[in-house]
Amino acid sequence: MTFLFCARVCGAALLLAGTAHAQSVPDTISPPKALNLGSTSFFDGYGRTDEGFSLLEYGRYEDLNRITDVNGHDSPYFKGTSIQVFSELTQVVYTSGWHPFGGDAVGISAQVPLIKLSSSFAGDSPVKLNSNTFGIGDLVWGPSYQSRVYQRAGRPVLSFRLALMIMSPTGSFNRQDSINQSAGYWAINPYVAITYLPTQRLELTTRLNYQYNVRSGNFPNPPSIPGLIYRSGQAGQIIYGNIDTSYEVTDKIRLGLNGYFLQSLNADRTNEQAVRGSEVTEFSIGPGARYTFDAHNAVNVNLYFPVVSCNGSPGPQLNFQLIHRF
Repeated sequence: MTFLFCARVCGAALLLAGTAHAQSVPDTISPPKALNLGSTSFFDGYGRTDEGFSLLEYGRYEDLNRITDVNGHDSPYFKGTSIQVFSELTQVVYTSGWHPFGGDAVGISAQVPLIKLSSSFAGDSPVKLNSNTFGIGDLVWGPSYQSRVYQRAGRPVLSFRLALMIMSPTGSFNRQDSINQSAGYWAINPYVAITYLPTQRLELTTRLNYQYNVRSGNFPNPPSIPGLIYRSGQAGQIIYGNIDTSYEVTDKIRLGLNGYFLQSLNADRTNEQAVRGSEVTEFSIGPGARYTFDAHNAVNVNLYFPVVSCNGSPGPQLNFQLIHRF
């Protein structure tokens, strides 16, 4: 799930603070606000290994009520922040009949979100960010390698998936808007998802991602600076992931704890110059539950509350994930 928060304190706020001379260029292109940050959770390492299609539906509501600076403090340049995000994402996965190592399987998936954005700020806010109202997000697609379910003493113990996802800038993007559905640039995202069951009832899952964001000339509403010509921007490389655990209460219900994190590996770049202080750090945690209808249908519900946010837009987040196997 991809939603881009295009303008941050490092751009407009630094300019307003009068640091334009020390900061030679403003931050113009940032990492997406949310990728798969908490969208998948319990049993993420499991997947179909026989040939056929699977459908996954994701829903998310975010109430972003703050914008933070590089130190994690509320930015004084954004007052009365209220950014609401409603998103619905459909993912189709095809598992092929090719099993290169016996029970493992190779597949391909594609996903597209629909995103509604709504932003407002206090009347005396020094900076106000405008947004698109409703549009299509970026297409994310790529191949995957799903392992078999490894067993011990007749019960499942381990399963994992490797994937290489490509984010294509096909979604709604307006250069005059600060907040867009599309990132406006290409990105490459390899990940690994692992589920481990140390006991019959206890489940541990993680998905670890690395993302390389490609340089682009699409700028979402950059600040106007005399003499500065915007040629290119590049969001920094990031690592991010989900960490989840659940316990089987009944044969259909699991209760658990879920969290996600994001960390920049290097600064964003404008006109090929590093923007100091543009690195992002995020960490959120909360409760979750899973209900299994039958062998072909299940739903995960997760609630997240921000704990750490630097150069971010934190707020509570509610996710659901519906899984259907044809």
